[in-house]
Amino acid sequence: MPDSPIITLTTDFGGSDTYVAQMKGAIARVDPRLRVVDLTHQAPAHDVHAAGYLLETGYAAFPRRTVHVVVVDPGVGTPRRALALRSERYDFLGPDNGVLSRILDRERDLRVYAIDERRFATGSVSRTFEGRDRFAPAAAWLAGGLDPAELGPAVDDCIRLSRFRHIDSSGALTIAALHADRFGNVVLDVTAAELEDWLGCAPRRDFAPRLLDLELPVERFGATFADAPPGESLLLINSAGYLEVAVNRGRADALGCLRRGRHVRLTPPA
Repeated sequence: MPDSPIITLTTDFGGSDTYVAQMKGAIARVDPRLRVVDLTHQAPAHDVHAAGYLLETGYAAFPRRTVHVVVVDPGVGTPRRALALRSERYDFLGPDNGVLSRILDRERDLRVYAIDERRFATGSVSRTFEGRDRFAPAAAWLAGGLDPAELGPAVDDCIRLSRFRHIDSSGALTIAALHADRFGNVVLDVTAAELEDWLGCAPRRDFAPRLLDLELPVERFGATFADAPPGESLLLINSAGYLEVAVNRGRADALGCLRRGRHVRLTPPA
């Protein structure tokens, strides 16, 4: 077994119940030496888009062969598959509901398997808590060196979520508000590279985009929050490489049109 293997957990379970602890207990029953790190348990309930983004922002901070488990699963107990992905660097486990879409897009040399083999689950699999009974023990076995092919058959048709984006005849780009962090910064579902491709150049500090239907105008593109005076808004590229709306020492998510899942229209500079 590798020295001190790591398993990370990403869920929408929060902290008021025992669900997270039960998953950790299921891992410890396979091997109590495994290290478990909470990536987050505050993903918005049932929001596979936001959970996929949160996993994407955190997984690469860990050493190679870390096992990443994501359980945001509104279809738990239905015929949807449980998946194990092995990439060149990491293992990932999660439901086949699109939550792993961004991993499928980013990671190289991926092999994907259904988690079907019951001997790597708990003795009795609850139809309402597969995170504890199927994903957690399978993650422990993978961290211990199991080849994911032993978990079940190969899969080549897993579900991928589509990312909403539309460019109209005027050149305006419409994208989705993907996630709001605890500071109220709102992540828009477009990367720096995609933004540059749309603009035809790298964003400049004097680039003054207009977000339509926004109560608080965004008048500057900055490199950091302090590039706007306190209380004023700006666009910047966040630490994950995505476009973000922020209010210096304030909350961009207080603007109703920036609620998660809403569409935001960017107009190109004149």
